[in-house]
Amino acid sequence: MRARAIVMASLRLGWIPFLLAASLSVAGAADQCKLMMFPLPIKMENRRPVISASINGAEARFIVDTGSFFDFLSPAAAAQFKLPQSYAPPWYQVSGVGGSSFVPKIATAKTFTVAGINSHDAQFLVGDNDFGDGIDGILGQNLFRLTDVDYDFANGMLRFVKPQHCGGHMLAYWATTQPYGVVDLQWTSDRQSHVLGTATVNGHSIRVLFDTGSWRTLLSLHAAKRAGITPDSPGVVPAGVSIGLGDRPVKVWVAPIASFEIGGETIKNTHVLIGDIGLQGADMLLGSDFFLAHHIYVAYSQDKLYFTYNGGPVFDLNTQAPAPPKAPAGNTPAASDAAELMRHGMAESSRGELAQAITDFTRACELQPADADCAYQRGLAYWHSAQPQAALADFSAAIQRRPDYFEAYLARAQLEMAKQPAGAESDLDAVDRFAPQRADQRLQLARLYDAAGEYAGAVHQYDLWIDYHPNDVRRPAALSGRCGSEAAANVDVDRAVDDCNTALRLARDAHMNELSAFTLSNRGVAYLRQNQLDSALADSQAALKLLPQFSLARYELGLVELKKGLTPQGQADLAAALARRPGLAKRLASMGLKP
Repeated sequence: MRARAIVMASLRLGWIPFLLAASLSVAGAADQCKLMMFPLPIKMENRRPVISASINGAEARFIVDTGSFFDFLSPAAAAQFKLPQSYAPPWYQVSGVGGSSFVPKIATAKTFTVAGINSHDAQFLVGDNDFGDGIDGILGQNLFRLTDVDYDFANGMLRFVKPQHCGGHMLAYWATTQPYGVVDLQWTSDRQSHVLGTATVNGHSIRVLFDTGSWRTLLSLHAAKRAGITPDSPGVVPAGVSIGLGDRPVKVWVAPIASFEIGGETIKNTHVLIGDIGLQGADMLLGSDFFLAHHIYVAYSQDKLYFTYNGGPVFDLNTQAPAPPKAPAGNTPAASDAAELMRHGMAESSRGELAQAITDFTRACELQPADADCAYQRGLAYWHSAQPQAALADFSAAIQRRPDYFEAYLARAQLEMAKQPAGAESDLDAVDRFAPQRADQRLQLARLYDAAGEYAGAVHQYDLWIDYHPNDVRRPAALSGRCGSEAAANVDVDRAVDDCNTALRLARDAHMNELSAFTLSNRGVAYLRQNQLDSALADSQAALKLLPQFSLARYELGLVELKKGLTPQGQADLAAALARRPGLAKRLASMGLKP
């Protein structure tokens, strides 16, 4: 993310209490170079580095985001914490991934606390999008460029570092026996706070932005083309969309690259995401996958970045990875307590090292047998390693230890849905009961209620999510989903049509063909409920034009054709749909839609 204007940072240089920090001497420094360190534990959640904080005394969770120039809150979090908000000046614009821009609001908290340190009248920019998974905001470069920063994600640790008498000495203090890389950084300032360096892709020079807020490395289409890669190249496959702070989803593809080189390290025959990220001044977001695979020290004091390789995959983190080679003795501290084991396990799980993660979670659970978080995290690791029964047992244990643990209810419901949707309803109801009104998980909850055939419950969840997320980039999908649930329940069908109309307009503006097809199908059902057969026919046909293999739209088309007396066509379309999805007839019959 980047900005076209700068506001004053609310956290000043003296905010970090280095007098309480530990001191470390750098080996080989003749003039006694010392690093004053202030450690801050982090947890890797779905490859995102998360730290705990508080706003006005209430718990909050933030992503460490080196790609953001300032601290942000989601609109739902700003509302939940009841923070006063004002509009930024109209000339102030924030640009996000994809090149979209918006004028943010500014929210002010009486107190903001992180790592036990208080900041008064702390300011946050308020974007349009939620960050998902109960994350309230992101912490950006107005905090992290105050000092040098040591990013040790594999060990669940971030350290603020203040060098003393270090000059140009090598500052990768942990690399006593292993090789290290060095990247020269573009000069940083209040007006250029991003961590920028150079690298090569397939031998072509690119500029990279080190961005812990991006869960996976992303190369721009323009830079990929210079390296001989396009979405139509052999081996390139679609990978959906990427969403950032802006209002434009970005289509992405997984692309093979022959080589990536940075700071003396070369990675051969790997894969990265490519997309039209619209960055100015950078060709690639080097994301948290890179940070997980490396120990990284950002030396603002020298305009350099030092790193060592941890082992294992760097970019290909979508498959289970073998355990990385052991670091040399003395370089990686052994986990000594449950909290440290948990941080290690979450980092390993993020890297796909699931067997090792389960081992560390198990050790943590043995040390803290009443800890619900430990059971929940191990359950996620079991789930991702295709051990559903063990996952269910852990989710149940987490709920027993903390009866209001709505994330565990949600995870257990998703597992139950695969075998017995009706059995998941009590867990879905528990999520509704315990989750905050503004919780981003309510969008997922709506979809699960819909899948379980509880359409009224789905509509209620969509209502809540849309109310708290009025400008979120996922709003078109939420409106389309609410339209579909309303049409399925045959309630408020006029609003269903309005929802689908709005979703279609927004989806077309964003060039989201798949969402447009689903929305046309949903509106077709609404028209069918209103007995507007010509409109229903047109929507089903339009959906199939966008997605020719869309079985639900094909079945709906058959129903409409039969109602219009087009019997041979209707029977043929019903048969074609059921050949691909035999369960469609039963699902639609449960809605009262029968041939």
